[in-house]
Amino acid sequence: MNIKYLYHRFIESSAIKYIRDRKKIVSITIVLFTIASVLTLIWFKSMLYPKNAANTSFIEFEVTRGSTANQLAEKMQEQGIIKNQFVFRLYAKFSGKDDKIKTGKYYLSPSMSPEKILDKLVKGESINEDIKVTIPEGSTLKNIAAIFTEKGLISEEDFFKSLQIDNFRDKYSFINDFPPNATLEGFLFPDTYLLPPGKNAEFYIDILLKRFNDIYFNKVDSVIKENKIEYTPYQIVTLASIIEAEAKLESERPIIAGVFHNRLKIGMPLQSCATVAYALGEHKEELSLADLEVNSPYNTYKVSGLPPGPIGAPGLSSMLAVANPANVDYLYFVAKGDGSHVFSKTYSEHRKAQAIIEGKK
Repeated sequence: MNIKYLYHRFIESSAIKYIRDRKKIVSITIVLFTIASVLTLIWFKSMLYPKNAANTSFIEFEVTRGSTANQLAEKMQEQGIIKNQFVFRLYAKFSGKDDKIKTGKYYLSPSMSPEKILDKLVKGESINEDIKVTIPEGSTLKNIAAIFTEKGLISEEDFFKSLQIDNFRDKYSFINDFPPNATLEGFLFPDTYLLPPGKNAEFYIDILLKRFNDIYFNKVDSVIKENKIEYTPYQIVTLASIIEAEAKLESERPIIAGVFHNRLKIGMPLQSCATVAYALGEHKEELSLADLEVNSPYNTYKVSGLPPGPIGAPGLSSMLAVANPANVDYLYFVAKGDGSHVFSKTYSEHRKAQAIIEGKK
């Protein structure tokens, strides 16, 4: 056999094998690179979606003078507005908008995409034109609807359509304790707000609910637990709303709370005129005997225990009064006509106080 021939065949077959192996390596490399590229592209695109489309709450975000897109992206990720600061920076850079962001305060939401957020910052859609809205303590849903309508923000119809509890149940844990057929009466926290125009009713309702959530769990809940008050948030707000309507002086809120706590402990009706007025659907300076006979679960002259729900939106002081009532033996109180009350331990004392006050009129 020709050795030279065998040698050439060996070299030739080795070369062919080498080329085939190289082709396999190149092919595998190309496939892996393609897969990696596709996965990277999918990941990158996913980072351009909203962080949480279901979370429609808004966060106040400030762009100060001299802030860079990199700094803003880092800040937005820290505040839970965007998924990934690196992707946001790249998007801002390659879209040519990283140096066009305007200073100001903005309402941003995890439900907004990076594209929408950047567009808002570049257009300068800040909240400098916010509308001042004041919700007084004790306001009912009807009162609040009228205030929003008067400010030109939304219609009363849109307001009431957006009050569906299920719209907010997943965002606020206190709603899970609501009894059947409950409403948001009492939970739109009374305060002064600066609100941007042009939003839908659910946006504004959410801001007021978030304010309640923050106030309750940061300032009220710990006091309730410390004093071992065995009420749910719904019951706390219900009783606080009655105190809000009855008390005119700050110093008397804990005392009135103490009276109502004492009555509830012994199964005595609360006998609050404010609950009757709510049942009647109108405010009256004085209630008639016929008014006190109105057939309603809110008539606490006829029904023992708490009414079915709040009769208005209580402020912080009234909620704290429920959480930390005065340690008193009183079961009665009567208004003196100047905003203050006379408190009594027994019914006979109460009747005497009533007679004295009536005699002065």
